[in-house]
Amino acid sequence: MGKQKRLTLLLHPFRRDLYQVLCENPGTYLLELVEMLESPLGTLTWHLRILEREGLVKSIKFAGKRLYYPRMLRSQEAEMAYLTMRSETARRVFSYIVNNPGCYQEQMAETLGVHHDTVRWHISRMEEVGLVRVEKQGRKKRHFLAHLGQALLDGSLNSITEAYVMWLMEKLENGCLNPEIKEKTQDHVTIRIDCPERGKDCYIKINLREWQLDMISDEETGPPEIEEPTKVH
Repeated sequence: MGKQKRLTLLLHPFRRDLYQVLCENPGTYLLELVEMLESPLGTLTWHLRILEREGLVKSIKFAGKRLYYPRMLRSQEAEMAYLTMRSETARRVFSYIVNNPGCYQEQMAETLGVHHDTVRWHISRMEEVGLVRVEKQGRKKRHFLAHLGQALLDGSLNSITEAYVMWLMEKLENGCLNPEIKEKTQDHVTIRIDCPERGKDCYIKINLREWQLDMISDEETGPPEIEEPTKVH
């Protein structure tokens, strides 16, 4: 009975589309999925519950909303990094720190035209997940890229690991779907599965190229004016 239940897990065309959308857009909110898949909320919630119950999808409450991402595709650390960078303001602050290492909060707020409290809030979130590090210098704080921020910048978070492919293949094999890897690169994988109900093969295609972070250049943020911190006597 367990195998029969699993048989329809990704054979269902809507669930298969839903899973692929989540793989290519991890960390998507429920209402965003409704719009992307043009599906009634009740239908979408039902299929998400099945994917979550079977261990293919996980959900987390973030900024007061529940969002969904595929299990095993990326590390929890990577997921938190991308969630933190969802807003354009967060990306602008992050880009400013990348382009101007050692900058001060006042510089960011003035150059980006963003309120100090907003800048401070985004920096706090980035520091918490390991995207940036803050060094105190006198009464001021300087901002630098941290280990996770560098990994995000390098693109090393945007790859399909062998562990994930093996895990997904095992899931599909347990469901008697006779999976076969047809194509695999660092950012793309295509897996064929048996679809007896349709009388022909089906394909699960995951393309991670859309994960690339949209960086903002100095020209877009404005030229920095580095000031020395006020000395404390």
